Amino acid sequence: MTRKQAREEFNHLMGAKSARIQELRNLLQVNEVRYGLDDQSIQDLNDWFRVNVQPNPDLPERLENIWYAVVNDVALHLGDIIILRSPRLQWIMFVAGKKNMAYQRHVISGFTRVANPKYNVDIDIAVATYAHQIIAGEQVEVDYFLQVVRHCENVA
Repeated sequence: MTRKQAREEFNHLMGAKSARIQELRNLLQVNEVRYGLDDQSIQDLNDWFRVNVQPNPDLPERLENIWYAVVNDVALHLGDIIILRSPRLQWIMFVAGKKNMAYQRHVISGFTRVANPKYNVDIDIAVATYAHQIIAGEQVEVDYFLQVVRHCENVA
């Protein structure tokens, strides 16, 4: 993707962020999961996610297609919580290093308690990796979402 295309995608995603988070709220409401910004709500989301994420029936190593959208919505929600709790952080399109895995991706940046000034958290990749570990039957941290949020708070 060219830088211009990546910037357009980033701007589109950030522009749709509120709508995507509202879709997550709707999904959680249908599933009787309380939506919120507090630690217990994050844990409730994590518990629901862990129990419900599904593999693709035709390609069991991949998520069922709809779950990629849910992963993205969860990541946007968690990212906004992180930024709310540590206001110096922000969503950026990472462009520092074409070989970096985060290159041209939406990440959280602005961390000051780390040695690397380019340190960022690709929360979308973190949630997607967690989902893939779950469907693979791997042992996972039951409070992973809280761990990510707290890590970001600690290094903000």
